[in-house]
Amino acid sequence: MNDMNDQVALISGGASGIGLATAKKLIARGASVWIGDIQDAQGETVAADIGAHYLHLDVTQESDWISAVDRIKDQAGKLTQVVNNAGIASLGNLETVTTEVFTKTLQVNLVGVFLGCKVAAPLMTQSGGGSIVNVSSIFGMVSDQYVIAYSASKGGVRAMTKAIALDLNARATGIRVNSIHPGFADTPLVGDALAEFDAGEAEAFALRTVGKTPMGVADPEQIARAIVFLLSEDSNYMTGSELVVDGGYTAV
Repeated sequence: MNDMNDQVALISGGASGIGLATAKKLIARGASVWIGDIQDAQGETVAADIGAHYLHLDVTQESDWISAVDRIKDQAGKLTQVVNNAGIASLGNLETVTTEVFTKTLQVNLVGVFLGCKVAAPLMTQSGGGSIVNVSSIFGMVSDQYVIAYSASKGGVRAMTKAIALDLNARATGIRVNSIHPGFADTPLVGDALAEFDAGEAEAFALRTVGKTPMGVADPEQIARAIVFLLSEDSNYMTGSELVVDGGYTAV
């Protein structure tokens, strides 16, 4: 299916995991895809492999966003789809999480999404509108004692998405903005977070979180399908919505 031949997409954190799976699906449907990441060597390699473009993008730096969008404008002439996917996860409860980790998590997961929306919106408006998908999490809706920083950031994405969606609609930009709330997927982010625990803590955390997912751990492609739906015209009456893709975790 090549129904996205006229679409130009930018995916932050696109060098691996859900971002990479989304890039592949968009390319398969004809879109021109730009991967932004800080993993430059890996990003260059995967972009060449799948037929995407790569650019360095530290989502916490407004100057990086401006450079990325300017480059897309110069080379593609427009921007119609943005996936604010880049994120980090660090585990800790109120006693163990440091102020530095808490602040960094907010900078990447929340401020990075804000900047992606803010900087991309003018070019998307000039391009006739489009769709932004902000990747939140089930932990932006429910939580666990060891995800204080992560839940704060992802809950912020959930609420902020609604405000941005209302703003862009009120100003007749033609841009829809929705959040997606994945459950546990087989990605480096989940594996790296669990690696912060010792074996006993990791097992206990996994049993009460991942272990309670009725459908088990997702493949990144399963999350990517839902993101592509929100980017496509199939969801053209959705803005400010939250789409939960969690294998039944929040239904338990």
